[in-house]
Amino acid sequence: MESEPEMYVSDPQYIKEGVKGFTFYSLKGTKVPETLSRRYRDFDSLRKKMVEQWPGIFVPKLPNKKKVGNKGKKISLIRVEMLNRFLKKISKIKYLMESEEMSLFLQNTSNVAKTLDGMKIPNYEDLSKKYFSTFLEYDDNFDTKAGKDDQDKFEKKLMESIPKMKNFVLLVSAAMERYMDEQQNYSEVINMLSEYEKESLSNFVDNDENKLVFFNTKNQELCKNISDAKNEMINPFDRLYSAITEDYLNSEAMTEALEGLKMLQDNYNKLIKSLSNINIEMSELQAGKGVLTMFKNKEKEITRLNTEKENLENSINNLGNVIKIATFNMQNTIKDFKITELDNYYAELSRIENDIDKNAQISDDLWETVIQDKNISEFN
Repeated sequence: MESEPEMYVSDPQYIKEGVKGFTFYSLKGTKVPETLSRRYRDFDSLRKKMVEQWPGIFVPKLPNKKKVGNKGKKISLIRVEMLNRFLKKISKIKYLMESEEMSLFLQNTSNVAKTLDGMKIPNYEDLSKKYFSTFLEYDDNFDTKAGKDDQDKFEKKLMESIPKMKNFVLLVSAAMERYMDEQQNYSEVINMLSEYEKESLSNFVDNDENKLVFFNTKNQELCKNISDAKNEMINPFDRLYSAITEDYLNSEAMTEALEGLKMLQDNYNKLIKSLSNINIEMSELQAGKGVLTMFKNKEKEITRLNTEKENLENSINNLGNVIKIATFNMQNTIKDFKITELDNYYAELSRIENDIDKNAQISDDLWETVIQDKNISEFN
């Protein structure tokens, strides 16, 4: 028996509050202390806070809130699947599962966003301590430049592919909806055959339903296969849509992490520049140059600048550690990302094939039962 996931959502419930309505999901799992009710915005708040608290580190991205098409129930189930993909990815990332953000998210509170907003933004010293204690595999002797070329090439290819992936998501979405319509039409045709026999042909057989095929309640095997055809056929584009969308979201999350890493580097460069300016200012002050010596107490000003210099040097040291650890983690994440994404793609293609085979079998069973009906057999 398959074990219960660490976290998952189920039972989407649309609840109307005043003029607006919201969809709530039941959050359950082995890591969830008790069943919680969560909205999409709660997951969004969690993810945004994780990005803020872990700059330069990969954080899985949420599916878009916007609905795809107007098939409400079907789309709601697709969103459940995609939220569960997000939670499954989070569950596999130890530093996120054990984070303070996740702990707050799992509290029994009705205002998750407010609870998460109460977290302070970490400074560079906080980040340095957290990254050192979290990413224990970090090797202080690793060459940050060794994987830089691969990282740059990966990022360039990723940026080029994201717009194409987005367009492909839209194409698969359209195919998914068309297949939904085909399934609905198929179901309606089956219903119409039964109605056609009942309304148009029953008079020809003196209302003896045993002489009919679809309007024959005693033919239990056919009734079952009709039910299967209506209810159990799977839209193979559902899986493809979810898989492609997940790839698209993962790629966006990777670019976001890479941008976070660049932001850290930009801040580092600014700190270095500020330190250089302070050194110049101190040199001029000690040499009696500049306007500072005319209006300010020289010793007091040197003391202030020394304090600023010390604070800057500490920030530079801490931020430098953060960048080195985040870069080390990013280069390893890229390697794993490539393998995982390709494996997921192969797995989804295999599942799609199974879905198509299952649909074909359901349809074959239905029409085999129809052909074997004694009335048709005797006719042949």
